[in-house]
Amino acid sequence: MSKASKLSQVLRDNFGISVDEQTSEAMLRMAQSKGENGYVQWMSRDGQTFSPATLTRGRLAPGLYEIGINQSGLYFDKLQVSTEGILRLPDTSSDAVLNEIQGFWEKESLFRQYALTYKRGLLLWGPPGSGKTCTVRLVSDDVIKRGGVVFKFGDPELTARGLRIFREIQEDTPCVVLMEDLDSILRYNRETDVINLLDGVDRIDKVVFLATTNYPEQLGERVVNRPSRFDRRYFIGAPNPASRELFFKFMIDKGGDKKPSVVDIPKWVKDTEGMSIAHLKELFVACVILDTPYKQAIETLKSMESLPNSDEYKNTKKMARVMRVDDYPAEAKIPGY
Repeated sequence: MSKASKLSQVLRDNFGISVDEQTSEAMLRMAQSKGENGYVQWMSRDGQTFSPATLTRGRLAPGLYEIGINQSGLYFDKLQVSTEGILRLPDTSSDAVLNEIQGFWEKESLFRQYALTYKRGLLLWGPPGSGKTCTVRLVSDDVIKRGGVVFKFGDPELTARGLRIFREIQEDTPCVVLMEDLDSILRYNRETDVINLLDGVDRIDKVVFLATTNYPEQLGERVVNRPSRFDRRYFIGAPNPASRELFFKFMIDKGGDKKPSVVDIPKWVKDTEGMSIAHLKELFVACVILDTPYKQAIETLKSMESLPNSDEYKNTKKMARVMRVDDYPAEAKIPGY
């Protein structure tokens, strides 16, 4: 296949642009002569005033984007995203989230039939390390494979403007807006601005708003208790025994033919009851990679159930007295004191 034919295929498959081979050859010649940042065409808002422009694209390619603004105006910055090594655990809340969103994309005709805004809001909540981020990555991977785009939420007004512009150009592209750590978003932005975006005041549809939080109690009633803003709330908790077993087998298989002898899957599954995915991963790393004795590793992880507290040492005899510079050995003194 010639370079011109390959370019035609890329433009068609990734950007929805159909060009013949002659046009492709011309575009290649222009790109080669002008360079990646050279001017190759004209841009005009009214057909009267023209500005030089580089090559344009008919559509945003599937992927993850961050919306920003500079002196030239709004821009969409494509971010690197990797979903390799992410395990989908069956019969879990994470699996239920992915199933619901996949089903949502298949129901467009029914939303249109009943004149309903074609949007959905899902809130994932649970302790740190329970798998909320993994769920987000699975959802992102799914929509990108469908030819859709994922936007990383930033400023509410900027995000709303970006979505409006995106929908003017690409009316039918599936879209997911990620709102990770929703409690932090609401802490640093006006709640009303976030709510307006969720309510779809601009009739932006064919979109899923996917939010996560470790602290649902910090979210206002207007956010968490209003369907059409967040229609479903999913608790992402510790994986069940079957999921823990699947996870350990998955990690073992990643090592190839050489199976680690230290892994006793039935025992590991039993001893990790109530632990998060992050805990399971650390147990594997500690025992298999770092050669930490299993008993020590599992006890360390279990001790993390209670948070460290400085009160444990505040009242000790050593810390009770006021320390002066002269109390320290000469070699430990700070120069100049």
